[in-house]
Amino acid sequence: MSDDSRTLSPDEAFEVLGNETRVAILSALGGADEPVSFSALRDRVGMADSGRFNYHLDRLTGHFVRNREAGYELRRAGERVVEAVLSGAVTAAPVLERTEIDHPCHFCGAPVAVRFREERVEVFCTECPGTYSRTSSPDDSADAGKAAADGYLGYHPLPPAGVAGRDPAAVFRAAWTWGHLELFAAAAGVCPRCSAALDRRRRVCESHDADARDADARDADGGLCDACGRRYAVAVDLDCSNCIYEESGAAVVGLADSPALLAFLLDHGLNPLAPTDETLPALSAAYNDFEESVRSTDPFEARFTFAVDGDELALTVDDDLRVVDAERR
Repeated sequence: MSDDSRTLSPDEAFEVLGNETRVAILSALGGADEPVSFSALRDRVGMADSGRFNYHLDRLTGHFVRNREAGYELRRAGERVVEAVLSGAVTAAPVLERTEIDHPCHFCGAPVAVRFREERVEVFCTECPGTYSRTSSPDDSADAGKAAADGYLGYHPLPPAGVAGRDPAAVFRAAWTWGHLELFAAAAGVCPRCSAALDRRRRVCESHDADARDADARDADGGLCDACGRRYAVAVDLDCSNCIYEESGAAVVGLADSPALLAFLLDHGLNPLAPTDETLPALSAAYNDFEESVRSTDPFEARFTFAVDGDELALTVDDDLRVVDAERR
């Protein structure tokens, strides 16, 4: 392989990476602060046969590794491989059993419990019915749409490395931060996995239970709709036009990047980009415990009202969940 960068097919890329010596070479370069000479790199990998080592290095050079006058270094493709390995995304599968933490449910104030499965920190209320009665979590069922554990509030994505060295409460905080940074990109139409454009679809449960939209009834019995299994009637689906990324959730998933909502939160000292132990409960409540009013289905129009410290922000959205009016009161 020449040192000129070229595009590899998926089969070619996996064939090149399917060797422990080559992965060791990438890992060694990933831990280096500067280009590494051939002999020094061979010593770091621990291979005595110079010819065999040169063969494996040559297979990587061009797409994953760059050969400069000062030595070898990773290209961006090589960095991505090392990052995936170190994040644990392709090598680790830690498990955190369901554990109660000191964080209030945004609906009823009871403590929540968290668990980690397959790069997801799932959150459950210990008392109220939560947000969803169904889940696509692979831990609950091999099929999507099966019954969720009681009190299911949803999940936040987190690579396996985010679990290491953290207690359950710290795992939850890390997942909330990581997940919402991804959410901002997704809400803006940019895939947080591959950066391609996202397709957005809005869904409305036409037979949504009236009680599920009533705040008093929701506080009393949870207000989960028998028809759709959700607390809120309006949902949004995000699907990448290039990779397999997909995300679904309540309307706030599509409103996370709203300037009006961000300004409202920041004006109350709540920074969703850098939550703290003190601000996280209020941020979680602001994003998840909102009032929903579907004004019309054809054409679609809905209003979502967010509250912080007695102040309210009402966002009126159109068919694409784009904000057409913002009112503070």
